[in-house]
Amino acid sequence: MAISKRVALVIAQIAVMILSPLISLAQGTSTKDWFSLRNITPDTRISVKLKTGKTVEGNFKSVSDSSLTLSNKNAPLEVKREEVASVYGVIKKSATKATLIGLGLGAGAGAGIGAAASASDDSGFEKVDHAATAGLAVAGAVAGAVAGYFVGRSGSKRVLVFEQ
Repeated sequence: MAISKRVALVIAQIAVMILSPLISLAQGTSTKDWFSLRNITPDTRISVKLKTGKTVEGNFKSVSDSSLTLSNKNAPLEVKREEVASVYGVIKKSATKATLIGLGLGAGAGAGIGAAASASDDSGFEKVDHAATAGLAVAGAVAGAVAGYFVGRSGSKRVLVFEQ
């Protein structure tokens, strides 16, 4: 019973660590408040949608009463307040979930292949067959985790910070 509580606690702590950047961007005042942009930490990746429909991305630098400054390709870019339709914080997706799914699928596939191969063998080498099945499960888990990591790390999440 104590082990399951520990596992639940570890899972909860991992979830909090993964979601903390999203929570910190979403906290604060209403998304209708221009000064909610002051809660963004400098060098955070943001996406600014202009009223013309164009989108500008860059790293947040500062905000004043009349404008928003960001760095785009190492050059400062100032966007006037009246031109801004919305501002989103851009956060890279965590690869943790995809890595764990890949790990599980790979381990299951490797164990299944190993078990199927050893089931039809009547040579009397049960210990070797079990070791081969375990080895295939581990190899499948590693391959699945690597594939899941590369699939999961591509992409980003957008969190609304300001909207007119």
